[in-house]
Amino acid sequence: MENTPKKTRNKIKLFAAVALIAILSLGGTLAYMTDYESAKNQFTVGSVDFNLYESDWDGEQPDGSYATPSNATPSDASPSNALGIKQAEDMYAGKVIPKNPAIKNNSKNDAYVRMVVKIPVAEIIIADDDGYLLNGGMATDTQLFTYDVNWDCGMSLIPGYPVEQDGYYIYEYMYTGGGWNEIPVPAGHDIPALFDTVTFANVVGGQIDGNLEFIDVNFKAIQSGGFNSQEEAWRAYDNQSGH
Repeated sequence: MENTPKKTRNKIKLFAAVALIAILSLGGTLAYMTDYESAKNQFTVGSVDFNLYESDWDGEQPDGSYATPSNATPSDASPSNALGIKQAEDMYAGKVIPKNPAIKNNSKNDAYVRMVVKIPVAEIIIADDDGYLLNGGMATDTQLFTYDVNWDCGMSLIPGYPVEQDGYYIYEYMYTGGGWNEIPVPAGHDIPALFDTVTFANVVGGQIDGNLEFIDVNFKAIQSGGFNSQEEAWRAYDNQSGH
C-alpha cells in the first residue's frame, strides 16, 4: 500500500497520490474490505467507505463537498482566510492553526477504524510562553506541532503510543465510543474531530527555513464482520496491505 501524504511547505503545496490494492488471502479466495485515507485522498476495497475531512482546514464536509464563503476548494487561488490551509501560509512561533480531522463512515458496514497522526520532529531551541529558553538553551528533538485531543469524540490513544520513527512522533488512536475497548464504528456514524487546532512550537527564530513540514493525519479501516476480535481484523489488514 502506498500513499503520498499531504504536507505543507512554505506556501501550502498539496501532494496527492491514489493507490489501490486488493491482496487476496485464504488461498486466494477472499479480499477483505478495507479503507485507507491520508489527508484528502482515499482508496476503497469492497464496500467499506470512510471519509476523513477537515472542515476548518480546507472546508471539506462529511460528504466530500466543500463549503466556504467562496465555495473554494484546495486548488482555488483564494480560499477563505479563516481556513487553516490559508493561515498556515504565514507560520510563526506559537501560531494556532485551525485543523479538525473528523471521520464519517459512509458505508453500509460496521468497521474498525484507527486514526494516525504524524508530527514532524526537529532538533531546535524552544522557549516558554514568557520567552525564557527551555532545556538550558540547548537544541533538543522537539515536536513541531501540538494539539489538544477532544476525548469525547470516541477515539482513544492505543497503548504503546506515541512512538518516534523516521523523524516523526506517531500517535495512533482507536475507536472505543467512549469506553475502554476498541469497537466497530457503526454504519453511517460520524466521529467528531479528534482535535480542533494545532499549535506551532515556540521556536527561537532563525532555526527553520521556509520548507516547513506540516502535521499529517490519516486513517485506516477494515470490516468488522467475519472476525472474532479486533486483533484478528487488524492482523488481516496488515497482511492484506503488506504492512
